[in-house]
Amino acid sequence: MKKFVFNLQRVLTIKEKKEELLKQELQRLIYKQKQYMTVKKFYEDELAEGYNKIRETEKFTSEDYIQQGQFLGSIRNQIYNQVLMIREYELKIEAKRVELFENRKEVKTLEKLKERQKEEYAYEVMLDERKVMDDIASQRTARTARKV
Repeated sequence: MKKFVFNLQRVLTIKEKKEELLKQELQRLIYKQKQYMTVKKFYEDELAEGYNKIRETEKFTSEDYIQQGQFLGSIRNQIYNQVLMIREYELKIEAKRVELFENRKEVKTLEKLKERQKEEYAYEVMLDERKVMDDIASQRTARTARKV
């Protein structure tokens, strides 16, 4: 009897490779989001340091206040931009997770189908073997009956 062949093995293999690629892409997106979070934290620290500098400095001229205010405004804009990028990556990450989840469901379905077909194949092989054994036993019985 020929060996078991799963007709959808190619599809299963492609889906498994796609799953690996999706996992890598998800990791890349998470890494990129963490980079934006790190930059945001840096700007937040800079902003806090700028406010502390204003509070601690007693002899600030109006020009110094204006200059420091512009600098702090620039930092706030940078923080805002980082927040926007972090949110954008949250959406990308969520979409990638959904895509990965859907692909994983398809892979599991194909794996279950493969396992079920393998069990059916094993059952059919067992029935064929049993039939061959019964045929051999019948032939022996027939030979023994002819001899007697």
